[in-house]
Amino acid sequence: MNYTEIDWKLIFDILKSISIITASCVAIYGINSWRREARWKRKYELAEEVLSNMYEAHQAIKIIRSPIGLGSEGSSREKSENEIKEQTEIFNQAYVTRERFQRNKKPIEKLQSLKFRFITVYGKDYEKYFDKFSQTINRIFSASDLIAMVKLGQFEHDKEFKLQIMKENNKVLYNVFKGEDEIEKELNNAITAIEDKCRAVIGKNN
Repeated sequence: MNYTEIDWKLIFDILKSISIITASCVAIYGINSWRREARWKRKYELAEEVLSNMYEAHQAIKIIRSPIGLGSEGSSREKSENEIKEQTEIFNQAYVTRERFQRNKKPIEKLQSLKFRFITVYGKDYEKYFDKFSQTINRIFSASDLIAMVKLGQFEHDKEFKLQIMKENNKVLYNVFKGEDEIEKELNNAITAIEDKCRAVIGKNN
């Protein structure tokens, strides 16, 4: 038996095994690296989409709360048969917020769908910041309805209470240009919390 031939064959087999092991390690590392890259990319895209959509939703709420409007706003409301002119004006005015919401609801509704993706990745602690937007819309609708009730003669027996309702709900219904706007403050706090998380992912610490 030729020992030299056996030695070379053994060496060849060892080298072949090493090359296979090396190739496997490289492949595994490549797959893991690709997975990390894909996972980071998904997080990046989600953070970017959530942040831009939250800005759009914020702008939509500003439009809904604008004290400046057109005389024809609210007129798309379906009137009841027994309404008198004064009632129609009050009901139409109360309906303005709902008309504006219908025209600007897309980013607000989309934000709610993005919420579930976001909290799946980052946890339910962030849910409350998304919910602040839908809660704000409900508060605006409620404020509009309460103001209409006062104008229609409700709470007439208590003028002090009536004035208080008008004052508090006007602050919710309309943007406050002088003094502190509580609605804006709450929305900005929610945006800041999501911004901090998203910018850490996006990599823009502005």
